[in-house]
Amino acid sequence: MMGFKIVFKKGFLLQAFRFGIVGILNTIVGFVFYILFINLKFHYIIALFFSHVIGVTNSFFWNKFWTFKSKQKSLKELLRFITVYTITFLLNIVILSFLVEKMSFDKKLSQLISLSLITIISFCGHKYWSFKNYRINDQ
Repeated sequence: MMGFKIVFKKGFLLQAFRFGIVGILNTIVGFVFYILFINLKFHYIIALFFSHVIGVTNSFFWNKFWTFKSKQKSLKELLRFITVYTITFLLNIVILSFLVEKMSFDKKLSQLISLSLITIISFCGHKYWSFKNYRINDQ
């Protein structure tokens, strides 16, 4: 019951909405760069790496300062953020490689499929670990 009540606390829905907006924008940024690197004939894993680095940088700043309004100057916060993205990146490689190599799916379609799973995992990691010190009433 406690988890249900937190959804209705001031600021939680705004935070969730902002996280969603940042996630959508970050996904678009990362996917556009992935397509750019694929079109430049980068290997799909190398394209994924560079697009992921660009996306992570974009995501960290937007989530830290806009979504979670974190005022911490904490190396721990940054390291947790990078850890979540490292885990999701490695999982992305596994899913993408499986879809491209084993299932013979198109590289671009495979990344779209992978992103749908990675996004959920990333949200949970950042919400409950990277920025866990965020207080809902800090709006």
